[in-house]
Amino acid sequence: MTEVKAPKALPVHKDKLGRLLELDDYVAYPSHNSLAFGKVIKLNNKMVKVVKVPASKYTDSGSNKYPHDMVKLEPKDMTWYLLKNPK
Repeated sequence: MTEVKAPKALPVHKDKLGRLLELDDYVAYPSHNSLAFGKVIKLNNKMVKVVKVPASKYTDSGSNKYPHDMVKLEPKDMTWYLLKNPK
């Protein structure tokens, strides 16, 4: 018989302010000497994969960033930003 393995637990990451980061959280992070806004799409062992929001016209598979380099944003703040900047 084959054994069914339990799924691996997601790693625990905290942002610059000590708040827990989870999948689908919105964050602000450094990118090319500027500030970018993104969404957490994957939690790796040491890093967090984020994709830029709003998405550019070029395909973007995301980039890995250290969790202590980002700050978690509230969804209402991100909604306000997207309404003001509809690029």
